[in-house]
Amino acid sequence: MDAASESLRETWPIHRREASLLIVGYVVLVGLWIGAGEMITGPLRDSALTRTDQRIAEWMEAHRTGTWNTLSLVGSHLAETLTKIAVTSVVAVVLLGLWKRWLEPLVIAVSLVIEAAAFIVVTDIVRRPRPSVSHLDHSPVGSSFPSGHVAASMAYIAIAVVVFWHTRKLWVRTISVILSVTIPIAVALSRMYRGMHFLSDVVGGALLGGAAVLLTVIVLRHSPEAAAVLGAPDRPQERERQQRIQLASNMHPARITPDPITERMPCPS
Repeated sequence: MDAASESLRETWPIHRREASLLIVGYVVLVGLWIGAGEMITGPLRDSALTRTDQRIAEWMEAHRTGTWNTLSLVGSHLAETLTKIAVTSVVAVVLLGLWKRWLEPLVIAVSLVIEAAAFIVVTDIVRRPRPSVSHLDHSPVGSSFPSGHVAASMAYIAIAVVVFWHTRKLWVRTISVILSVTIPIAVALSRMYRGMHFLSDVVGGALLGGAAVLLTVIVLRHSPEAAAVLGAPDRPQERERQQRIQLASNMHPARITPDPITERMPCPS
């Protein structure tokens, strides 16, 4: 193994602890979303929620036009399987080449993997029928909850997280936030317009994708490799404790202050 490969290997942020947390988090996500899906297809089947879902689907079908058919097709393709794999792969490779470390590429890639893996299990178990309107798309997945397209589009938020880690430029951050918000909205409206999902499906997909990003960022951000690159995560309680110690030192400069790490008085020599 050459020096470059060895150096890159040392930046790998997923160890036994991180892998365990990611797996546990994934299982929790799957359990919660299966529970939500079973509620919608079970006790809430004839509720105001599902009736509203159907009315919205029928309204969108009644207001279809040639222009919106084309625009919604574009919006739907923003989170197609090939699109999301291609975008994630390209961004991950670029970041890996730019910084020569695994943290940023894995934040983006793992977010998408967790989202996709959770979606596949949940949709296969819940098996909610798609809206009873004409469908403008064909999908190998026959169930409706949650929306995999919307969940995948929310996983793009991981890119915005990386941007916020590495720049304070307002215009760059603004662009990343705008894209992170507008892409999921465009995908959600497109999937509903094309008769592929109910409103509750796209909401469920958005929350699933966001939760996958949040889980990944929290776990990897607390890895030793992330701390070495980004610094230790800010802990408000620790910061307040240090401020109190500093304040006491300023008020009583002649007094011996406790060690900030052990909080013990130094032993006299």
